[in-house]
Amino acid sequence: MTRKIILLLALSFAIGSLGQAQSWRKLKKEAEEAYAAGNLSDAADKYEQAYRKKKKEDLILQAGEIYYTLRDYRKAVEAYRPIKDMNDKYPLVGLKFARSLKQDGQYDRAIQEFQAFADKYTGDGKDILKDIIQSEIRGCRLGMEAPAQANRDVELLLPGDGVNSDKQEFAPFPISDNEIFFSSSRGDRARIYTSKRTGTTWGNAEPPRNFPVVQSGQFGNGAMAPDGSRLYFTVCSDSREPWNDVKTRCEIFVTKRVGAVWSQPERLPDYINLDGATATHPFVAHQRGQEVLYFASNRDGGRGGMDLWYVTRDLGLDDNDFTFPVNLGPVVNSLGDEITPYYNVEDQSLYFASNGLVSMGGFDIFRATGDEVNWSQPDNLGMPFNSSADDYFYILNTSRTGGFLVSNRVFAGQKTETTQQDIFEFAVGGRRVMVKGNVYDRQSGEPINDIDVSLFQLFDDGRETELISRTFNEGNYSFEIMPNRRFRVEVSAYGYKLGSYRFSADDPNTFTYGQPIFLEAEGAAQPVAPPTTAEPVRPGQPTRPVEPGPVTAAPEGQPYITRGRDPRDNYEYETAAPRLQGTYYKVQLAAVGTYIPERFDNVSTLGRLDTERIMQRNLTRVLLGDFFSIDQARSVMKQAQSKGYSGAYVVEYKDGERYGKTN
Repeated sequence: MTRKIILLLALSFAIGSLGQAQSWRKLKKEAEEAYAAGNLSDAADKYEQAYRKKKKEDLILQAGEIYYTLRDYRKAVEAYRPIKDMNDKYPLVGLKFARSLKQDGQYDRAIQEFQAFADKYTGDGKDILKDIIQSEIRGCRLGMEAPAQANRDVELLLPGDGVNSDKQEFAPFPISDNEIFFSSSRGDRARIYTSKRTGTTWGNAEPPRNFPVVQSGQFGNGAMAPDGSRLYFTVCSDSREPWNDVKTRCEIFVTKRVGAVWSQPERLPDYINLDGATATHPFVAHQRGQEVLYFASNRDGGRGGMDLWYVTRDLGLDDNDFTFPVNLGPVVNSLGDEITPYYNVEDQSLYFASNGLVSMGGFDIFRATGDEVNWSQPDNLGMPFNSSADDYFYILNTSRTGGFLVSNRVFAGQKTETTQQDIFEFAVGGRRVMVKGNVYDRQSGEPINDIDVSLFQLFDDGRETELISRTFNEGNYSFEIMPNRRFRVEVSAYGYKLGSYRFSADDPNTFTYGQPIFLEAEGAAQPVAPPTTAEPVRPGQPTRPVEPGPVTAAPEGQPYITRGRDPRDNYEYETAAPRLQGTYYKVQLAAVGTYIPERFDNVSTLGRLDTERIMQRNLTRVLLGDFFSIDQARSVMKQAQSKGYSGAYVVEYKDGERYGKTN
């Protein structure tokens, strides 16, 4: 009997193991079937479930790749995490992991992962990859600084369900201030729609009247000539994968207005629509008797990926005899992708999106002035036009008082996912949103003067970033803020304990936030000593060996003013650090609004804490120094990064003057 029970238990175990094996294989098969049918979200979920049952890295890689394609950055992060260091087996997976963090707005963690990937990567093209990674890290730092430098005169709004749906909306083109053409993948394929505004409400989208029927493929990306005589648009291949403005192959067509109707579409010549290449995102401008057609293409002759090109034709003729395409050149075009051109003739400004220039997300919107092949260095438009997600299709409305853009960003409670792109409207000179309040003594109720107030932005994962810190002398404070974000206000005053509160600026009908703060006295507090340049000595602290290096050229502790020598880092600053002769290095930890030495106690054993107050900005750099070899500085930098200063980097100095960040 005992032997029979043992046999039954063994058989049950074998069947259970077989069922588990079948289970992950079945999930994998279902994932493959879902992918083949174009149900990518379901496919990624099935691959992830299969990985949980059977820890095969190939399964979670497939999930991560699909989430990355769907632009579900947070799920991509979690999928890539178990394999992020397996770059030998899965090339560049660590780079994709870092980029997913960046596009999820986790900039500090992204910097750490970009640096880790660069340190470990040993494959081909390391020099090129190093440049790409440095650009990505600069983009992360740009994103961290952007909220404090955001354009407060611009208000960003979602037009509502009349324009946006649960599919992909893109390519807005204003016909007037109250009517737009745009494209949408709602239904079975991408099409062009129109919506009209009554008051503040955009009406339900519908196909343009008398528009020609396009029999096959997806069509969209409409752009009308300034005189309304022609509408250029794209016809793109059908695909089971989601609409993608870069990967979906398209060709440019034109339809001409004949009275109240539009003519049968004509495909532009083969030298514009090259076989095997894509031509998309047309925009039309009229200049000097010419019609200029800007477009994006991955045709041969570009710098890499999608580039911006232009062709022209004589406005006196009604044919499609354009000149041969001309590349806009290396100032605008990068080794990455440049798409969605819009040219404002009035101020000769080209607006476009790029993921090859320094961006705070994937695609950011940039502006360059000039025409043809002569352009100024592009400027990143910053917030609120750009975000950690993808932003493109910038265009002004007809009155130039605002305009539209397209983004897959999360937007307060109105848009909670990054997997779909929507059309946003912006207005210049919009509402100004403020946080303000008064500060009082809790016991007496009297106002407290001379307060230091810091504003932090809060993120969903618990992180917070200091945006600005200022001193107020009359017992009250105020800051301009961006709407649709969460913040924390922190107030300090001599002789009082810290006070703080949190709030969400997500009420469209509220222009002012804030609350009074009552600080509690902490007794006879000792004043905070000014930052010293002498190395602190703590009980039990080992003495650092003194290395031979530069000699002091100015007394330590005596402030002096100088200016950075790097053209990208040439701010005038005041410091009391010893001014040494020769070359030496420091490790920059952060740039803060208010320097509080105690906040840097965890790294003070790594070197002397120095400060540099930037004269033109309300910021103070905090640095560790001095180091007389680059290897020693890099070693300290890595130790600082491990202690939470993920953005720390090495700065070179010569004869007491800052020469900028070292690679």
